Amino acid sequence: MSDAPDHIAHGTPGALRQFVGECLHMAAFYASMGVDYGAVGDDVGLELSTRKATAAMRQAISVMTMLKEANGTLRQKGQPHEA
Repeated sequence: MSDAPDHIAHGTPGALRQFVGECLHMAAFYASMGVDYGAVGDDVGLELSTRKATAAMRQAISVMTMLKEANGTLRQKGQPHEA
């Protein structure tokens, strides 16, 4: 069984952009859960949600750096970046 990507877009700016969006959705989900945990006084759930939201946001920021590098590389090669 191969671990190869399912589609040709793997590693492209479009794929990186999509993954950033997924990370931001997860950060929003965990932040929302944190609000709910805070409202009911569940400090353990609040802490866990805060940590998970932070991890998802850090991942988004990391992949954004990769996206910026990919877009810069495309521009240096004279190729237009993906919209």
